[in-house]
Amino acid sequence: MATAAVNQQPLQIVVNYWEIRPTLMGAKLDELFRRGVTQVASFVPWQAVESDISHTLVRFLQAASERNVRVSLILTPEVGIHYANSGVPKDVMSRTDNLVVTEGGGSVPVLLPPNAFCMPSLLAPELLKRYYSFLTRVDGMLADLGRQSPRALANCEIVLGGSFWKYYRSARGSAKHPYQELSGDRSAAAGLAFRQRLEQTFAQREFADPTPMAASRWKTRQMEETNRRWFNQQSEEVFRNRTYQLARKRAQGVAMSEIELHTPEADPSMTYSQLLMQLSGGHGDFAKLSNMIDESSLRSAHGAMEAAAPYIHWTSLGSFRTLADPEKQFLLLKSLLLLGGRGGGLFIDESEWLSLSHGFRARMESFARSLAHGELKLHNQVLYLTPHLWSGAGTLWSELLPRVGNGAQMIASLEGLEHEEDASLLIVDPAWIMTAASLDRIAAWASRGGVAVVARTPLFTEAAKRRFAELSQGNKHIEIDLGIPYRLHPMGEGKLVIYDSPFGLFGQDGAAGGKPESLAAWQTFLTAVLAVAEVQGYCRISDSRVMVIPLQKKSGLGLFVLNGTRRPIVADLIFQEDISISDLSGDSAAKSAPATRFTLEVPTCGILPLAIEGLETHSVRLMARERKLAARLAAETRSAADLAARSELPGLEDSTWN
Repeated sequence: MATAAVNQQPLQIVVNYWEIRPTLMGAKLDELFRRGVTQVASFVPWQAVESDISHTLVRFLQAASERNVRVSLILTPEVGIHYANSGVPKDVMSRTDNLVVTEGGGSVPVLLPPNAFCMPSLLAPELLKRYYSFLTRVDGMLADLGRQSPRALANCEIVLGGSFWKYYRSARGSAKHPYQELSGDRSAAAGLAFRQRLEQTFAQREFADPTPMAASRWKTRQMEETNRRWFNQQSEEVFRNRTYQLARKRAQGVAMSEIELHTPEADPSMTYSQLLMQLSGGHGDFAKLSNMIDESSLRSAHGAMEAAAPYIHWTSLGSFRTLADPEKQFLLLKSLLLLGGRGGGLFIDESEWLSLSHGFRARMESFARSLAHGELKLHNQVLYLTPHLWSGAGTLWSELLPRVGNGAQMIASLEGLEHEEDASLLIVDPAWIMTAASLDRIAAWASRGGVAVVARTPLFTEAAKRRFAELSQGNKHIEIDLGIPYRLHPMGEGKLVIYDSPFGLFGQDGAAGGKPESLAAWQTFLTAVLAVAEVQGYCRISDSRVMVIPLQKKSGLGLFVLNGTRRPIVADLIFQEDISISDLSGDSAAKSAPATRFTLEVPTCGILPLAIEGLETHSVRLMARERKLAARLAAETRSAADLAARSELPGLEDSTWN
């Protein structure tokens, strides 16, 4: 298991250690300390490590240790860092067969300084060999430093991210929506790995069907898109696992955490606007950058050993630096609230952070402390299990977001599901390949009090079909047809919903749109399952331009009202019950009279923090569900104890209880 992280915080300042002269490192850290920075993060480009003959990284860690400054070292290759090719060695990047190819056959350009380049393929054998050597070298360097100077690593943490996988999308396909299409690597190296992985996987007993013709269906052309999604996700997981193993092979005592780091300015959806900005000398696309925060917060990755906390990196290289101060402040606060509420946060380059006003920095640090101490938390109400985190999802996902908003979370790992205790509804994408083991985990999650929604598709293995028959045997179920027929099965303290989709695996007639009558059927079905799972929003907003982020406090609810436009907006907050609101900061002594409707004026690029009293929060509903489950378990325990006691009475045989 990973050593507990000591440095992971919602707000981290990025310092590029390789840009500091070794003789000036102490003075640089002293200056940052005087300005209130006691924790820094630094990327470790593998090209910099391969050419580091003056041991710059070791000197940086020693200087930080002497000043009690905590350091997070990000080892995985990430975009948006102040190094050519994001640190990937130039000779590796010079070979075209080491570059990624998108589904459309093109490359993935990165236009951020210091140079434009095309993204490499993390499935290219030459690149992987060099990358693994880099990890081994850093691991050995840290192990040697730990032996020579144990204090130098006391406040050091290794951070592993998801690297380039999330960016393997075309600029054209991502321009309208970042994750609308199938994403992934279609290079020659990826194609070879794909075929090998298919042969290995579908040779397993799980995929053995009664007849040879049926068994071969998993590798047909009709299964190509399904298999691509599965392969892309599995390739990323293999990369994460291997990175984790090599990064701590010798340096066992160094703390380690896993994150998912997203740089909005380098996302393919921003490529055209980034190019236009550079050519015209104009400003960045504020609305698109704000939208990328939403997209980053909606997807939850899982690392090799733990959930990967979501982070955003705001650099001093791209369009972020060209924005006006109110726009920068809005993006920073929004990303801190949305991602910090889910255990993540943001990284920001030192120059951008220090350019902000002292008052705003103090406000950010105050919110960051509250998030770090668990005083504010964003709860997930609905989980959406998808076969690939970075590809487009089915119609239920697109219909779910307007109703649940940031209470929904997309996951692609059953391991992540087992640690999710907040959500009361799980929707499984129809393109998920359902094995017996997957079905068991989903049913186990539902039995703890949740509602799991699964489509009956050809992607059930024979073993999964038999397992479902066993799970539903003897259980009474309810059959309902609201345009989409489904069956409601009791499952422990929860329910399992099995529905028949007439619109294919990837949405309605293979698209996100579809006929109006089919869309109405999806909406009716979704309304029904949300009601069964008792999923409900905290409030409604009268103006769709205004966004609301609900964060649970230890007592009550914190409601953040965001206006991401360039003009003030007057909007109404509408609740289902009488509540009172006040300023979350506590500066205002006045508290509103109880009511169900409140009119607010949200300023330009403004965020209003409100404290809500008198509302039944999600945590209260979770506690009620947990009490119900605990009562059932206690009753079962008493019954088992009574049975055991009676079986030990004289004259009774074990066969009496068979």
